[in-house]
Amino acid sequence: MSKDLYAVLGVDESASGDELKKAYRKLAKKYHPDANPGDTGAEERFKEVSEAYDILGDQEKRAQYDQMRKGGGGFSWSSTAGGEGGSPFGGGGLADILRSMFGGGFEGGGSGRRQASRTTVAVEVPFRTAALGGTVRTNLQVPSTCPVCMGSGGSGRKTCEQCGGRGMVQQGQMVMPCPSCGGSGETFSSVCSACGGSGETMSIETVELKVPAGSDDGTVLRLATPSRRTVMVRLRVKPDSFFTREGRNIHCTVRISAPQAVLGTRLKIRTLDGKVMLRIHPGTQPGAILRIPGRGVPYRGTKGDQLVHVRVDIPSNPSPEEKQLWEKLSGLHTRRA
Repeated sequence: MSKDLYAVLGVDESASGDELKKAYRKLAKKYHPDANPGDTGAEERFKEVSEAYDILGDQEKRAQYDQMRKGGGGFSWSSTAGGEGGSPFGGGGLADILRSMFGGGFEGGGSGRRQASRTTVAVEVPFRTAALGGTVRTNLQVPSTCPVCMGSGGSGRKTCEQCGGRGMVQQGQMVMPCPSCGGSGETFSSVCSACGGSGETMSIETVELKVPAGSDDGTVLRLATPSRRTVMVRLRVKPDSFFTREGRNIHCTVRISAPQAVLGTRLKIRTLDGKVMLRIHPGTQPGAILRIPGRGVPYRGTKGDQLVHVRVDIPSNPSPEEKQLWEKLSGLHTRRA
């Protein structure tokens, strides 16, 4: 990971959890693929911002990242769990730490090992399903054991020459995973050509994703696939043609005529739970906001509300008869002699 994650989100390293979330939501909204169709640069930036928040938004991962970020070059890293000179983070080797921190990345062992096991994928879900919860059936591309090398990544293990077996290299003021061994401290004399040394290839699996009620754009879910692989799924909520969401409340806009605004009327309004009858009171003003209680997004046993924004349509080219009617209403009609 070559970029400073705090810089990616544009926050200081002392930023609070709320400040991190606010910065992430602002950037995610700006660079979301739905807001930038066809812009590959924006899509990459969205992924970068999302990955940064995945780590910094989790207290444990953030603490681990901060230690790695500020660490010096004198650590003695173990490439296997329980080895001598273990990680300053405790527990297993560096590959295990990075795997837990970055969603399955950096499988050590191959010459030029790539970050092949990062298993964070995006799944698009309908607006209503995200709000109320439900199940989405989808196909996911997930890592599986390489059928050629059976997961070994290659043959002829040897100590990595670039890092001397430590799994880390110094780059300026930062200690980074070794690019040659991916953090394992070892390389192969012969790297598997099928998986490039990662020990894994990608396969397609059909899964049923359970979306909890109240999920939002950017929500990350942990999913166990049929092959018992753990995949982190980031939700992309499809925009709705009628609804928008703000926290637990749902917003929509209805259009009524001027006579309906003056005299009042009743309209059948779509909600997340079906249609309801909404009364428009006489004298309703343009821009009025009417509240339908309990028709918003569920949260801890309660629900938000649905806010209906009223627009009043004024005729742009009234007919002569309509003009006469409006003149009578406004008192401007000149009586004939």
